[in-house]
Amino acid sequence: MEDEKNEDLVEKLKRLFDSVMPTPLAPDYPPNAVPLGTFARCVRNNRLGVIADAFYGDIDQVGEKIIVYTVLLLPEIRSFGQESSPTDKYYLINEYEYDVISYLMMPPVDIKELSKSFVGDFL
Repeated sequence: MEDEKNEDLVEKLKRLFDSVMPTPLAPDYPPNAVPLGTFARCVRNNRLGVIADAFYGDIDQVGEKIIVYTVLLLPEIRSFGQESSPTDKYYLINEYEYDVISYLMMPPVDIKELSKSFVGDFL
C-alpha cells in the first residue's frame, strides 16, 4: 500500500517537473527565436496567439535570415468576461518575425497542456 502511494507521488512529481521544464527544441529551431509557447500578437490579424514553431525563411536586405513563426491564434474574446461562441475558431498561421509582437514578460505556456483544452475547429 505504501509503495503504491510512493509511486503515485513520484508520478505526480514527474508530471509537475515536466510541466515546468522547457521541452527540448528541434535541432533546426533558430537559436535567437522566442521560446515555444510564448504569447504573441499577430499584427496583421490583431489577435492573440501562442508561438507553436519557428524556422528560417527568406534573407533580408542585409543578408540576415528572417525567422518565420508559426502562431496558433486563439479564438477572439469580444469583451471582458464574455465567453467565445462555439463557432469561434483557432487559426494556425505563419508570420515573419517583424509581424509578431511577443510578450516576453509572461512565461511561455506548455503547448501540450494547452492542446488538451482545445474546443472548436481549426482552419
